[in-house]
Amino acid sequence: SKATVSVLYCFLHHTTKMNSLRVATRTTLRAFAPLARVTGLDLMQVRTKVTAAKKGKAAKKAVKKVAAPKKAVKKVAAKKTVKKAVKKVAVKAKAAKKAVAKKAAVATKKAAVANKRVAVAKKVAAKKDKIAAKKAAVAAKKAKAAAIRQRAAERARAKKAAAAKKRAALKAKAAKAKEAAAKKKAVAAKRKEAAKVKALKVKKIAAKKRAAAAKKNAALKAKAARARIAKKNAVLKLKAAKVKLAQKNAAAKAKVQAAKAKVAAKKADVKVKKDKIKSSGPVTAQTLFMQQNKGKGMGLKQMHEKFNALGAAEKKALVDQAKKNLAKRQEIRKSMKQPSNKYAIFTKKNFPAAYQSALKQTKDKKEAFKLATKSVSTQYKQSQ
Repeated sequence: SKATVSVLYCFLHHTTKMNSLRVATRTTLRAFAPLARVTGLDLMQVRTKVTAAKKGKAAKKAVKKVAAPKKAVKKVAAKKTVKKAVKKVAVKAKAAKKAVAKKAAVATKKAAVANKRVAVAKKVAAKKDKIAAKKAAVAAKKAKAAAIRQRAAERARAKKAAAAKKRAALKAKAAKAKEAAAKKKAVAAKRKEAAKVKALKVKKIAAKKRAAAAKKNAALKAKAARARIAKKNAVLKLKAAKVKLAQKNAAAKAKVQAAKAKVAAKKADVKVKKDKIKSSGPVTAQTLFMQQNKGKGMGLKQMHEKFNALGAAEKKALVDQAKKNLAKRQEIRKSMKQPSNKYAIFTKKNFPAAYQSALKQTKDKKEAFKLATKSVSTQYKQSQ
C-alpha cells in the first residue's frame, strides 16, 4: 500500500547505506514498480528520494567510520526488513493479479452465461414461433376442411333440389304429353273424315284436270315446235353475229398492232436521230472533259474539281474541240430537217400582216391569233 512504501523510503533516507544496499534498494524499487502503477504511486518521487539519499552519502561516511560495529548489525536488520517488504509487496501484487484475473474470469463467465441465456431465449422464441406456425397451419387446414365439407353439403342439397325439380318437370311433361295425345287422336279422327270428303272432290277435280291437261299438252307441243324453229333461227343469227364480232375484233387488233408498230417506228426514228446528234460529241468543255476521263475511277465531284483546276491552255483546247462538235451537231440537225411545204411557206409569208390587221379588230391576242389563222387559211385555199 501507499503507507508501506512511504515507511520504506523514510527508513532508507535515514539509514547509512553501502553500495550493496543501494543495489538492493534499486531492485526493491523495480519490484515495487508494478504495484506503484496499480496504486497510482508516482515513480518520479521515488527517484527524487533516492537521489537525495545519494547526495547525503558524503555526510554519512563520517558516521560510518565511527559506528562500524553498529553498522553491520543495522545492515543485516535493514536487509531483513527489505526482504520482508519485498515479499509482502510480491504477495500483494500476486493477490492483486489473481483478483484482477478472477474478476476477468467472472466477467467472462457472466458474459458466456448471458450469451447462453440469449441463445436459449432465441431457441425458445423460435420453438414458440414454430409451434404457433404449426397451430396456425392446423387451424387453416381445419378451416379449409370445414369449408370443403360445407361446399360439399351445399352441392348435395343443390343436387337434391335439382333432382326434385326435374322429377316435377317430368311429371308435368308427361301430363301434357297425355293431353296432347288425346287432342291428336281427336284431330286425326276429324282429318280422316275430312280426307274421305276431300278424296271424292279430288277425284272429280282430277278428271277435270286430266281433260284440261290433254288440251294443254297439245297446245304445248305446238308451242314447242314453234320454239324449236325460233331457236334454230336464233342460233343461226348468233353464229352470224359471232362471225361479225370476230371480224371486228380482228380488224381492231390489226389497227392496234399497226398503231403500236407506228409508235415503235417513230421511237426508233427518234432514237436514230438522237444517236446521230450524239455522234457529234460533247458541245461544252466540261462535258468533253468528263467524257475523256470517264472510267478512270473518278467520281462526279472529283471530275468537277479537276476540271476547275485545269490551266487556261488546257481549257482552251477543250473549248475549241467543243465548238467544232457544236458546228457538227448543227450541220447534222440541218440535214435532218424536212423541207417546208407550200402551206408553211405561205403562212410564214402572210401571217404577220394578217395578225396585225386582226389586232386592230380586237385587243384579245388569243382571239386575234385565231382570226389571223383563219384569214391565212382562207387566202391559201383561194390561191390554190
